[in-house]
Amino acid sequence: MIADKEIIMNAISNLGFEVFRNGQFHWNSSNTPDMYINQDGTIHCWTSSPFKNNTTNHGDLIDFLQMTNVNKTFKEAKEEAERLTGLTLPSIESYKDNGYTVDNTNRKTGFIDEEFIKNFDVARVENFERYKELLNQALPSLDFKQQKEIALKYQIGYIKQSDRLSMPIRDEENRIVTLWKYNKNPNTYTNDKGVEVTPSKVLFTKGRDRCPFNLYDIQEYRKDMHQEIFLCGGEKDTLNMIGNGYRAITLGSENENLKDKYKPFFQDLKIVIAYDNDKAGKDGANKIFNQLQGVAKEVKVWNWENIKKSQGLNLTKGFDMTDYLSEIKKLNLEFDKTNYLGNLNKEIKMEKEDLDEKIEIFRKNENELDKVSEKIQEQEQKIKDLKSNQFQKEDIKVEQQKKEKDNSDFFKKVYQFKSTLSPNIGLINDDFSEKIKEAEKIESDIKDVKDKSERVKSKIDDLSNSSLSQSDKDRLFAEIEKDILNLKLAVEKLKEENLSLSKELELLLEKNKIESQKSGLQKENESLASKIEALRNKTQNSKTEFQEKTTENKITYKESKESQLIKDYESLDNTNQKEK
Repeated sequence: MIADKEIIMNAISNLGFEVFRNGQFHWNSSNTPDMYINQDGTIHCWTSSPFKNNTTNHGDLIDFLQMTNVNKTFKEAKEEAERLTGLTLPSIESYKDNGYTVDNTNRKTGFIDEEFIKNFDVARVENFERYKELLNQALPSLDFKQQKEIALKYQIGYIKQSDRLSMPIRDEENRIVTLWKYNKNPNTYTNDKGVEVTPSKVLFTKGRDRCPFNLYDIQEYRKDMHQEIFLCGGEKDTLNMIGNGYRAITLGSENENLKDKYKPFFQDLKIVIAYDNDKAGKDGANKIFNQLQGVAKEVKVWNWENIKKSQGLNLTKGFDMTDYLSEIKKLNLEFDKTNYLGNLNKEIKMEKEDLDEKIEIFRKNENELDKVSEKIQEQEQKIKDLKSNQFQKEDIKVEQQKKEKDNSDFFKKVYQFKSTLSPNIGLINDDFSEKIKEAEKIESDIKDVKDKSERVKSKIDDLSNSSLSQSDKDRLFAEIEKDILNLKLAVEKLKEENLSLSKELELLLEKNKIESQKSGLQKENESLASKIEALRNKTQNSKTEFQEKTTENKITYKESKESQLIKDYESLDNTNQKEK
């Protein structure tokens, strides 16, 4: 639809949303606006991709209406949009000013000079106590030594004017494209219009494009393709993960797409998507999971629900990897990899009984084809009887409703098979999905065969009741016989496809079983290694403690009165012995 910014601002306002003068408004956020209305009337979301069935972060008023009311049809949304945009427009001054000005006219090109970064190094030294305080807020899961290592490696400096940490974001050629600026608790201020503004925790250099953080590291990670890499929701989480010894990267935010130019960096890697525990995190994880298919070798998703169950943590909305690392450090818990590794059968909710049922579905598919085949044979016999003038009209009514019900139940189970697949599946489960697509193709083909069979039946009925000439009858006989032959061939082909599909599925199940066993062994080995290390540390600590206690418990009389008395006594005793 065609509408300008003010028309859409008014429409969104009439839906009950608070729209600011610059076109920003809150949709699913509490602190800072998460949506913005462009000059052409389109709507952009910064935090996720909620439009068009969660496929894009850009849409129009109709898309917004369907997004906020999933039961609304396109026609209904269009009518509602026409009603909303037909209202009398208020003055732009009637909208509240939230203090931000959106201006995309001054896009900056080129790269930030290395000398410019040195200013923040100087400010860090001159304001070290404040810098140390901010660094501790950004990297709470690390001790000071670890914080120092991370700060030096990634050139984390201090911007005195805005009271923020600063860090250069570099591209694949180590050029600075923008600056990351962070303050966990930024101070509010009053702008030149007298409006109180609360800045965002994270800011970037205005007018500059962004790129994934630590592309240099990902090139180093590629030297060991077997080790997993955590894809985090932002720079802060990535720094905390790296500081704790994990390989981590970020695209910059949870709603960021994987651009084609960066896909080669992710080719054949093992990725664990570790986004925040909220709707934006889940939506972003699902989106990037799909974008990594065919690029990464293996993609898994961090499961916060499993963490909650296995480690008993209190997961608040927005709980992120930094929070997790800090919490397990405080509670002396281990980093739980089992939440995304696990048993593949458990991950996609396919236990053995359920899998056996899926095999049975394909067997029932074969039975359904046998029924269709019997019906075609019956029609073939009818046409033979009719040709030989032996046809006797009988009531051959088939329990069509029952057969259709059986067929419906069968395909309902096929679809049920599909619905149990989790969005967090691995490569083997993609194969399951492919088999389901093939099952859907068989469904379509069976329906087509049954429809054609019904048409043949109608032709036979018409032929038996007609008074056509012999030549017309012969022509119709030939046509029906040809139809029957084609139907028989189609049924045989479907039977072969179904049999092949069933065998392939059985092989996949066996492969799934082997992968599950391998995963179990891997977890057992990791657990055993941890126990051995813990026992070794305990033994060493006990030995050290024993030595310390032994030293403490030694009785010495050196430099004491008692010691001197004993020495005098021994000396006197020796003298007496000599005299004797």
